[in-house]
Amino acid sequence: MTTAAIQQTVAATESAIQLCMAAMEQAKSLQIQICVCVVDLAGEPLAAIRMNGAPLISPEVARKKAFTAVSFGKPTLDWQTNLANRQNVLLGLQSEPNFTFLGGGLPIKVNDTVVGAIGVSGGNEQQDIECATHAIQSVFHNN
Repeated sequence: MTTAAIQQTVAATESAIQLCMAAMEQAKSLQIQICVCVVDLAGEPLAAIRMNGAPLISPEVARKKAFTAVSFGKPTLDWQTNLANRQNVLLGLQSEPNFTFLGGGLPIKVNDTVVGAIGVSGGNEQQDIECATHAIQSVFHNN
């Protein structure tokens, strides 16, 4: 009898907290207030933070961005291009409660393997993406 083993790399809580702090650091430099949510492979939150003054809707939007990014393993902004000419698919996905195509959700990859995702909300799309990108680069590429 053979035994199959599955090894999976996952985001750790400590890394999730570091990602939140790094995103918040970037937001301060941009003079914006954001919310950040980091999720594991199952889309469950590992860490989340809301800066004082961030829009009240932003915690949920950040969570949806992270959930969407981990679900498909790609940035949420990609959906705008991918669905530009596919209105039926866009309408179907928009009816899903945890899906968003707003920019600011990025998968977190370690050695080309998705281990979780980060979602940022509170600035414009480019600012949210910049904060999420800064967080990932700070935590996973400066070791």
